[in-house]
Amino acid sequence: MKGIEALREEILACAADALTATAIPRVDLYRVSQPMALPPEIYSPFVSLILQGEKRLQVGDRAIRYSAGEMFTASFDLPATGDITHASEASPYLAVRLTLDFAAISDLLHQMPVTDFSATKSGLSVNRVDDALADAWLRMVRLLEKPEEIGVMAPLVEREILYRLLQGPQGSVLRQAAEVNGHFAKIRKALVWLRTHYTAAIRIQALATIAGMSLSAFHRGFRACTGLSPLQYQKHLRLYAARKRLALRPGNVAAVAADVGYESLTQFTRDYARLFGEPPARSIRKLRQNGAEHRAELLQLSEDRGGPTL
Repeated sequence: MKGIEALREEILACAADALTATAIPRVDLYRVSQPMALPPEIYSPFVSLILQGEKRLQVGDRAIRYSAGEMFTASFDLPATGDITHASEASPYLAVRLTLDFAAISDLLHQMPVTDFSATKSGLSVNRVDDALADAWLRMVRLLEKPEEIGVMAPLVEREILYRLLQGPQGSVLRQAAEVNGHFAKIRKALVWLRTHYTAAIRIQALATIAGMSLSAFHRGFRACTGLSPLQYQKHLRLYAARKRLALRPGNVAAVAADVGYESLTQFTRDYARLFGEPPARSIRKLRQNGAEHRAELLQLSEDRGGPTL
């Protein structure tokens, strides 16, 4: 596909190693020259197009792989771990990501003809990119060569990308997430509340009320959308926040555990080791022992643009 090949050349020319935050709002580039484990992170809703290489994401009990020419769509705040499985100096992993603007998606939907679309319970999608969408991505990335045009042209090209996403196979995921009274929109209300109040004690009934759903429907819908139960989702939010704090500002593990909402240090240590494979002190010590080896991971842990990896 010519669009993918041209995009690959553009990103090879302008992407630094690891994350490259661009001058285009919500657009980031990513380049990695060797297989690597990615730090656990909370991704804001996004679409990511791989131009070269392959990536694996673990979202709850789901393992998702996507590779060159495929695009991953997540319509909710996504706690995930993962690996870049195919990358080398000669053939680095390359990707471009757009963080989703649901206000822009809703505006587009109001202007598009009302059409039937296949309902889906999942908030995730992996699809091949077509020529028209690849061409829109290419025009977006090429704006980096003309920074004086970004303010005017980037919103127009972003709108085209969103339009083509809505018209494509991943459109049902985005349509359902953007609808004010739809199933996904209700779940997202609870997700937004959890993201903001992850340190607080929660009652599932209270979350169901926030979502405007019955308790049983909320439980089913939440797991179908995210791959996690509400309590598991909150636990991941807490543990990812704790890991970031410990990596950037090493200190008292007990204090960090309390800061993210844990009443028991023992429970925090147990949950942390279960999710990350080792207890917090050892995990963070290993991460910081070799700054050069873990430079990319520390960079991603400190990135605040809604999820640092693609």
